[in-house]
Amino acid sequence: MLTIRAMSGGVGYAQRHLEHSDYYDEHRRVQGEWHGRGAELLGLRGEVKREQFEAVREGLHPETGEFLRPRHSADRIGVDGSEQGKGRSLYDLTFSAPKSVSIQALVGGDERLIATHDKAVREALAETEGHAATRVRLSGANENRTTANLVVASYRHDTSRELDPQLHTHTVAANLTYDGAEGRWKALQASGLYERRAYLTEVYRNALAPEVRGLGYEIEPRRDAKGRDHGFEILGVSNELLEKYSVRSAQRDAAIEQFTAGRGRKPTDSEVAVLVRETRAEKLTEIATEKVRKQEQSRLTPEERLTLEHLRAESLEQNPRIHHEFSQASESLQSATRWA
Repeated sequence: MLTIRAMSGGVGYAQRHLEHSDYYDEHRRVQGEWHGRGAELLGLRGEVKREQFEAVREGLHPETGEFLRPRHSADRIGVDGSEQGKGRSLYDLTFSAPKSVSIQALVGGDERLIATHDKAVREALAETEGHAATRVRLSGANENRTTANLVVASYRHDTSRELDPQLHTHTVAANLTYDGAEGRWKALQASGLYERRAYLTEVYRNALAPEVRGLGYEIEPRRDAKGRDHGFEILGVSNELLEKYSVRSAQRDAAIEQFTAGRGRKPTDSEVAVLVRETRAEKLTEIATEKVRKQEQSRLTPEERLTLEHLRAESLEQNPRIHHEFSQASESLQSATRWA
């Protein structure tokens, strides 16, 4: 699933939130990675450095510090000089795995599923970038031009604010895109991304599904108790288990119901994003990663634990070659880590 959050300001967003996995562990940091053709144009590759992130957030060149956009501020100013609205500095596009994939990867211990999520995010992000655009206002024009480039810093998280297993990746795009026709950097016109949110969600799911099946899992379409489409889930992971680890989803649904009852209509996607922010704790819980995993494991009944173990064992029997290759890769990674 893809959610999109437009942000104004965002000072310290990387340091306070993106570099942590929705909780604070002083011994663990999430390392961001640069993606996108726009990032390449700015010479941004590999690991995200905090000063680089802050530079593009402000619309500055990460090396020279020069302003990239024609307007130094993206704030909207009225004819009388008053501020009409805050400009957007970042767009947080978050791709979230199906809940069963998160449970099996993080609670069931099948780390292969994390790699499948990463691959699906890359494919979905490439498609997303193809719809990046900018406004064209020269010579009386009033249209948008596709630029097909973004400056994106991605951070993979594995837990929700309520400490449920939730594999998701923040792909945070700066309010920048290079307009090749005009030969300059401009503000990003993100309306096309919002319009295609449902489509891009399916791009991610369609990229993920065959990868999950390739690991030896069976999948099935799934709807929640209210009949809403949840894409697919791993066959064998019950709805009851999904709900057990979906505290944040329950909070979101309750806020949406309250909004609908009070206003007589359903909230828009943007309003849902606001409701989600308003129903979560602003301060990160301070807890060690090992304790988070133990807490998640402790919530399983013996029967649920056996189910996850059986599903993982069955998947390895279905595709032992992938298991062998993954084991070799893991051993190589562990060896490299020891000698780093």
